[in-house]
Amino acid sequence: MSTRLHGLSFHRIRVLLVKELAQIRRDKSLFGILLVAPVFQLLIMGFAANTDIRDIAIIVRDNDHSDQSREYVRAIAASGYFKVTTASGPETGDGDGLVSGKAGLVLVIPTDFAKQLLSRKPAPVQVLVDGSDSNFGVNGLNYLQKATQLFSSRLVRLETQTLARRGIRVPSVTIDSRAWYNPRLLSRYYMVPALMGVLLLVTTMIVTSMSLVKEREDGTMEQLIVTPLRPMELMIGKLLPFVVIGFVEVTLALGVILGVFGIPLRGSVFLLYAFSGLFLLTTLGMGLFVSTLVKTQQQAMLVAAFFVMMPFVLLSGFIFPVENMPPAIQILAQFIPLKYYLEIVRGLFLKGTGWHELWHPAVMLLLWGISILGLASLKFRKRLD
Repeated sequence: MSTRLHGLSFHRIRVLLVKELAQIRRDKSLFGILLVAPVFQLLIMGFAANTDIRDIAIIVRDNDHSDQSREYVRAIAASGYFKVTTASGPETGDGDGLVSGKAGLVLVIPTDFAKQLLSRKPAPVQVLVDGSDSNFGVNGLNYLQKATQLFSSRLVRLETQTLARRGIRVPSVTIDSRAWYNPRLLSRYYMVPALMGVLLLVTTMIVTSMSLVKEREDGTMEQLIVTPLRPMELMIGKLLPFVVIGFVEVTLALGVILGVFGIPLRGSVFLLYAFSGLFLLTTLGMGLFVSTLVKTQQQAMLVAAFFVMMPFVLLSGFIFPVENMPPAIQILAQFIPLKYYLEIVRGLFLKGTGWHELWHPAVMLLLWGISILGLASLKFRKRLD
């Protein structure tokens, strides 16, 4: 069987691959960065990346002191979202709790609260919200509105029962809802699979971007220059070890996601590995491209971190939904490969989607990988400068 294809020698590539794997195995710090650190970060960040809000501190000033107002406060405390504290001191100091951070919301119940309810009229209450953290403020206000609606529904139900005993029927509309794919509506189900993509981007791209630069700094590039290795063979031999390591990272991350966090993989394992391979084409290609632009490992780290990874993470939809971004930024996000990989892993884990639904992000990853690897190969030269 021939060991050559279009001028490439598989024997020379295999020799370089063995050399690279041996070098990685001897470098314990690099081994830790590639395999141990991503698993550790996935564990820590998986528990920390939780946008579910619980135990919101709320200060309640009850100016009515009626049975109805006290029942309302008990309903808020029983909702499971709030830690209720009764206001003390003058009413002019209600905002101090928001300023000091002791509370996220302040609820003021007016003096005619019970009177309005007993006369079957709307009973408005005042809510002060800490808007410095808009996500916290919106969610806290939504949870308070939900607790208030439950309290109001109970009042309506009691009133309906009273009228029913008099033979009067009141028409009503009820909602029977069910959340698909994430029945408990846990943000961890949405965030943790995406963390795998972010960590895969960070580890493989940084190490690849530093690989050729390290050869120059260590003075071993001269030894590679005098070998019969072609530039393409050298590039392939440099990338293949990190392809293997990338798949090992996916396997370890999959074990953590399934075993530690209990997030089910509803889609195909084969598709997960296949699409991860496409994503590795882009991360390794970008890392190799960065290595052709810089002279030192420090420069490679800075370029990879600030000009690639940071905008990729922020614009990929990992934290902020792309749909909420300005139109110009949404167009820019279409050129972020991480965006497509996040669509894939979230679809596979949460919805069990298949090739029919994921072919578009898969094709985009393939085009991205071919383009960046082609550009890197054009800039790559087997020389010192």
